[in-house]
Amino acid sequence: MKKPSFNLTIIILLFLMTGGIADAQTKPAVNRKKTPGKIIAPEKTDSSKSNDQYLEIKATIRHFRGEEELESKPLDSVLVTIFNDEIPYSELWTNKKGKCSFKLPLDKNLKIQVSKKGFVTKSIALNTKVPIADKDAFSFNCDVDIFEEVKGLDVTVLSAPIARITYSPSMHGFQYDVSYTNRINIELKKMYKTYYHLQESLNDSTMNPAFDSTKAQQKKTHPKTK
Repeated sequence: MKKPSFNLTIIILLFLMTGGIADAQTKPAVNRKKTPGKIIAPEKTDSSKSNDQYLEIKATIRHFRGEEELESKPLDSVLVTIFNDEIPYSELWTNKKGKCSFKLPLDKNLKIQVSKKGFVTKSIALNTKVPIADKDAFSFNCDVDIFEEVKGLDVTVLSAPIARITYSPSMHGFQYDVSYTNRINIELKKMYKTYYHLQESLNDSTMNPAFDSTKAQQKKTHPKTK
């Protein structure tokens, strides 16, 4: 009887080894238990970060009627215009409660202008520059009182912003520029003093026109001497 050839034995062994290797490659990996650890969330992209960095202004516009704050009433249909470097950026209107809100980008020099037909126009300067480390979503509430136009009233002071809003690193939020407000208030007080005087004169002449005409006639017939 012939003994099996060594060549045939080697071929069989090679076939078995090749099949074993193929099985090992196609065999699914055994699931192993992992040690619990901290889950790290993927970092946000720059675009998503910028969407979370803004300043939201919540404004209330009121009709100023006198020195007492209680006399001021919410004013609807007031046009609020946002200027970016003196170019109109956006505009919206107040609701029946005199309120409106809007989000503004950071690192801009902006101006908020409040206007309504028959009323004086006022504006607020706004610098939204924030240090890189402090960038976040901010919110700021502001009230603006506007009054009706009065003949003879000089409102030149209102051509400049009545207030400035800037970021305060110590407060980690936006605040009024107190030094600017104090300076502008000196001029505003003078204007309001004239406004009250003209308003009283207008009310007197409206309530008692006969007295007003008699008073004018007396000035003609009895002129004052120096």
